[in-house]
Amino acid sequence: MAPFMDVKKIERDPEPPPKQEEPVKQKSQKIKQEKMRSISWSAPEYTYYKKTPDWYWSLGIFGVSFIAIAIWQNNFLFALISLLGMFAIALFAVRTPRTIEVKISEKGIEIDSTLYPYESLKSFWIFYRPGGIKELSLMSEKMFMPRISIPLGDIDPTELRELLIQSLPETIQEESFADTIAHRLGF
Repeated sequence: MAPFMDVKKIERDPEPPPKQEEPVKQKSQKIKQEKMRSISWSAPEYTYYKKTPDWYWSLGIFGVSFIAIAIWQNNFLFALISLLGMFAIALFAVRTPRTIEVKISEKGIEIDSTLYPYESLKSFWIFYRPGGIKELSLMSEKMFMPRISIPLGDIDPTELRELLIQSLPETIQEESFADTIAHRLGF
């Protein structure tokens, strides 16, 4: 018969000293807290420029000129498109911007109730000129809406950059030709 061992008399190895993981845990908790930090603000949907009567007269003169040229060329489709375009521009010029709510968190960037997860975004860039443009530009992976522009309102661009750089690469972007023209025309 095999002898039994007395478990009580077995010498046990002393428990190893506790590892000093406390600072590491604290660092990871700080990183998690920083990632969980969020910024939210509200801003007008776009910069609104008050239009003068001269602006509307100019729109009318350009619109009527295009329509006259189209009729002279017997291109009635172009005349119809010019009339609709002039009407659409006038309606857009009269409309005042609504206020949007923007929240940046660990999930992504939420504009009103639409969430753009970081996985669906390629990069960001902040356009900031004191007294001028102040907006966040996001490059999306979507084909039909590759660039998303978000006005910054009263938010500090430096604080916003520090938060976004943790989740998205910062890539220099140029202001598009259409945006430059729209700003010059008062849109």
